[in-house]
Amino acid sequence: MKTGSVEAFIFEHYFGYTRVNENKTLEYGINHPSWKINQVIDYSIDCDFEKMYGPDFAFLNAQQPDNVILAEGSAISVQWKRNAI
Repeated sequence: MKTGSVEAFIFEHYFGYTRVNENKTLEYGINHPSWKINQVIDYSIDCDFEKMYGPDFAFLNAQQPDNVILAEGSAISVQWKRNAI
C-alpha cells in the first residue's frame, strides 16, 4: 500500500466522538482489516443524485468521478475508548 494513496486514506483506523449528555462525550475507534482492491476495467453510474439526495447534489449528475474503486469490504469492530471532555 502506498503512503498518501487513496487506498491508504480509505483503510486507516478512524476515531469519533459521541455526545452522551450536555457535559460528557465518549471516544470510539472503528477498526477493520484492509480491503482487497480489484482493478476496474469499465464502470457506469446509474443514479439521479438530485432525486436521491436533494438539489444541492444535482451537479453530480454531470460530474465524472476522479477515481473508481472496487473493494471487497470486511467486518468492522467498534472499540469504546475513554471519556472525553
